[in-house]
Amino acid sequence: MLDAPPNVPLDATPRMTPPEQINASTESTAFAEAPPLAVCAIGASAGGLEALQQFFDNADPNRGISYVVIQHLSPDHKSLMVELLRRHTTLRVIRAEDGMRIEPDTVYLNPPKTNLTIDGGVLRLSEQPAGQGLHLPIDVFFASLAQAMGEFAVGVVLSGTGSDGTRGARELKAEGGLVLVQDPTEAQFDGMPRSVVATGLADQVLVVSDIPGTVAQFFLRRGGVRAYSSSEQAAGTASQVQRVLGMLRDRLGTDFTGYKPNTIIRRIERRVLMHPGLGWDDYVRLLEDSRPELIQLHRDLLINVTRFFRDEEAFRLLEQRVVPQLVADTPPDSELRVWVPACSTGEEPYSIVILILEELERQKLSRNVRVFATDVDQDAVEFAAAGRYGDSIAADMTPERLSRWFVADGDGYKVSRALRDRVIFARHNLLKDPPLTRMDLVSCRNMLIYLGTDLQRRVIALLAYALRARGYLFLGSSETVGGLSTLFDVVDQKWKLYQALQPGRHTLADALPTRPRRPLMQSFSSSTAAEQAVLATRGAAIRTASEDGLLERVFQELTDVLKLRCVVLDAEFQLLHTFGDVSSLLKVPAGRSTLEVFKLLPRPLSAALRAALGRVAKEHREILYEGIEVEPDQPTVRMHVRPLDIGPERNRAYVIFFESGPKPLAGGVADQFAADDSSALRLAQLEHELQYTKENLQATIEELETSNEELQATNEELLASNEELQSTNEELQSVNEELQTVNAEYQEKIAELISLNNDIENLLRTTGVGTLFVDGSLRIRKFTDAALRLLNVMPQDIGRPLDHIAAKIPGVDLVAMCRRVMSAHGPESHEVQAPDGSHLHVKVLPYLTGEMGVNGVIVSVIDVTEVKRGEERLQHILDSIPSSIAVLGPDGAIVQTNAEWGRFAEVNDAPPALVSGIGLNYVATCMAATDDAMAHAVGRGLREVLAGRRDRFELQYPCHSPEKQRYFLLQATALTNTVPRGALVQHFDITAQALQLDRLTRWVEEVQALELPGIPAPPNA
Repeated sequence: MLDAPPNVPLDATPRMTPPEQINASTESTAFAEAPPLAVCAIGASAGGLEALQQFFDNADPNRGISYVVIQHLSPDHKSLMVELLRRHTTLRVIRAEDGMRIEPDTVYLNPPKTNLTIDGGVLRLSEQPAGQGLHLPIDVFFASLAQAMGEFAVGVVLSGTGSDGTRGARELKAEGGLVLVQDPTEAQFDGMPRSVVATGLADQVLVVSDIPGTVAQFFLRRGGVRAYSSSEQAAGTASQVQRVLGMLRDRLGTDFTGYKPNTIIRRIERRVLMHPGLGWDDYVRLLEDSRPELIQLHRDLLINVTRFFRDEEAFRLLEQRVVPQLVADTPPDSELRVWVPACSTGEEPYSIVILILEELERQKLSRNVRVFATDVDQDAVEFAAAGRYGDSIAADMTPERLSRWFVADGDGYKVSRALRDRVIFARHNLLKDPPLTRMDLVSCRNMLIYLGTDLQRRVIALLAYALRARGYLFLGSSETVGGLSTLFDVVDQKWKLYQALQPGRHTLADALPTRPRRPLMQSFSSSTAAEQAVLATRGAAIRTASEDGLLERVFQELTDVLKLRCVVLDAEFQLLHTFGDVSSLLKVPAGRSTLEVFKLLPRPLSAALRAALGRVAKEHREILYEGIEVEPDQPTVRMHVRPLDIGPERNRAYVIFFESGPKPLAGGVADQFAADDSSALRLAQLEHELQYTKENLQATIEELETSNEELQATNEELLASNEELQSTNEELQSVNEELQTVNAEYQEKIAELISLNNDIENLLRTTGVGTLFVDGSLRIRKFTDAALRLLNVMPQDIGRPLDHIAAKIPGVDLVAMCRRVMSAHGPESHEVQAPDGSHLHVKVLPYLTGEMGVNGVIVSVIDVTEVKRGEERLQHILDSIPSSIAVLGPDGAIVQTNAEWGRFAEVNDAPPALVSGIGLNYVATCMAATDDAMAHAVGRGLREVLAGRRDRFELQYPCHSPEKQRYFLLQATALTNTVPRGALVQHFDITAQALQLDRLTRWVEEVQALELPGIPAPPNA
């Protein structure tokens, strides 16, 4: 892309901002008429049911918005989506039918096995082509919606796999519509949302609950829905637009001042609409403070709207008539060179390389092919250089080409190495940077339609300069070479394919104009205010290319040496340049400044020049006058007027030489010029009348030029719109693929919903858990048979208040428990013993509805008798173990001990808390003994075991009593199979082993002291 989207025209449905609405003080929107409909299209695939339900839970049903839901539906199952969505909205939910007219406050669902489109507010159904692979129903509808509704269309992409919706999002953005995407981190399947976000097409990425409000606010500010308050102002002044364009130029380096005003204004207005509550002044301040918003606006103005082999007929023409000729004309030792400026995300250069490589294979030739792909958008260049695209590209080419030139990469495709090596991607601004040269083919499609007439001419001149003789220029179907048609032969008029007549190096001058353009503010009185905003900024940036060049200095030196005085005039007799000292001839008159040479020269000289120019125009030759008396008693002046033809359109300019003195000017015989008083008076009168006529004529010309520009812009926009409609029609006819990854999840969820009641009934019956459902009024809703152990309830008691039912277990106030749970919104549980000796665990939990509100309680009754008995058996086993045992929780607190633990603590005079043990933090107690190094070591070891850094810890320590010496072994083992992690701590009495070891050690030492022969010394262990 250059400084504009390379393909889909932004102004396909033009709406000019009226001058009276450009003022920021007005309270109306930027559009004169509200659209008949506000349509929001929602695309969803796998995991989209939950997202759709949440969307319509938050959608305001009284805003006049029409919703069209497009899903990937299985052709073999009946969809129940209508019934499912009706539970989440009061909007009318119906299945779409062919010929059905869109109505507000209605949700339309696409039927299975069909492609749904919209045409003039009417839904159209067409059968999906059978057995042709991938189908993209979301892309199909988005594209038709973009054409039908333009900037009043909204596309929403929700959860789903693949990339369906990405191509359609491009079409929506190109027409000024809004693209919203579900946050991929929230989506159950993030393939579709991530695909759109990766292209930079998403205006906003939101959680689903925020999307409906954003849609309503967008339509409200557009004036397309029923408003609850006055519409917000969305039009800006010329100065505000200039400030925005200035920030884009100064901070991001992209100058949009040469672009069509309508496109720029509407794109900026669209970003203003994305910020509810902000007017133009607020938005300009936001741009000054927020670089991300400035980048987003820049991205909106540089939409990358393209695809592989876009316009199939055009590429077929290229394949059949151009590429074979290029291959045949390229010598074996030469390079076939192609340039694709405004390449966007790279689909077009890759498409051209595919055609060239396929032709080389057909002709069994080997040639060095080099394709240069450039764009002003660095992000687009990097995306293209990566060469990775979503799986939706399968709809753009034949399966043979897809398998030949692309490699499957996850949920998308990557260009093959053979294809990637032929293309060089680089950032390049066609309006500022030097053009490439010696190109066999230049493809610059659908970019010129966004530029003004002057920029179009400059770009065509640059592209002609880049071509070799007989090289090809490939433009979009709505573009032409305009006034430079003499440089080209037309190969195909419909698809705008041209062939250069000769090397275009001389045309570079046309890209660098040598005379200033018409002052921009001069046309403000008759142009729209929206155009003024862009044109005023553009005027400050225009400079003639030769003002500071080397040639000018050389010319100035020559005139000084030769003592020449001359001036250069354009076709309108405006002063372009002076050489030599002409200060004695040119005088600036009082009043409004002007460059009209007749007002700058003295009257006699002005009259002579007017007469000479008249003769030059009539006789088409140079004129020499001498004897012109400028001042009395001063030397007469000789004047030499020479016409100049410049440029391919033979624009006229004039060079006038002045000289004083007796020496005649070289170049021919001079005519005498004389003017008496009467002729001078008559001449002055005629000059006055001529000036009056010229001013009237100039005003008329400006009005006609303005009208012509508007008509030309409208015609170009209509041509672009027609091209897009034709492209969409061809795409709809050629869509032969649908997503075959059947969303069985939808049907499974529907089947689950249908059988949910049966499942719950069987589950409650088979679990053996007593369950009692009580509503918000404490009336019995449902119960299982196992609940009879708690209450004397019978089937006919359903609907009765809970406090009317007697409890079987004394002391259980079930009604009070239920009320506390409903009040506190938290669970409550108790263990009770039934009269038959069994232990029951009674737990009361709040009953939560879909809106997260408490609407009753659930009472569960679980028989834990066997659990209690198991706990008792475990305790008996632990108590029978002679060593002291404690079980620690993950925080180091004691959760269970045996009898020996208590006896051990009592014998050693431990604190009472340690004797009982339960609840005491054993690790903290050890670490608190600051004067006991052994206790500290135990605490550190237990921490490591509980943290999982070691599985086992052992420590031998003395614990002497006044009566005898005692030694113990502390052993801590990690309980890795429990949740949460814990540890088992045991204390073993090893006094006997320690004393025996002590005696043995002393005996060995005594034997060693005797030093008996033949007895070796024991090793040092």
